Amino acid sequence: MKKSFVFLRIAAILACCAFFSLFLMNALAKEPSKPETISYYTCIQIQPGDTLWSIAETYTAGTDITVDEYVKQLKQMNHMGEDTLHTGCYLTIMYQLPAEKGQ
Repeated sequence: MKKSFVFLRIAAILACCAFFSLFLMNALAKEPSKPETISYYTCIQIQPGDTLWSIAETYTAGTDITVDEYVKQLKQMNHMGEDTLHTGCYLTIMYQLPAEKGQ
């Protein structure tokens, strides 16, 4: 009976060590870092059929920015109250490129 009690204690200690080591590994684990990006601004000329959402879809591909957030940014950057675009007019847009090492 004494041997089984010692065995249970050792098993409990090992189980606690395993649990806490897994917990500690998860707590210390870092998410893979995303490559840093730099935002650039330019103007584009509105083409027939362009919408704020089609432009946003083009310039948010591969970024963390949602299309809705980008549309809000476009409207704010260009002082727009409405969603209407006029062919031939210019629109300031933002795009992101990966930061080069050493910058």
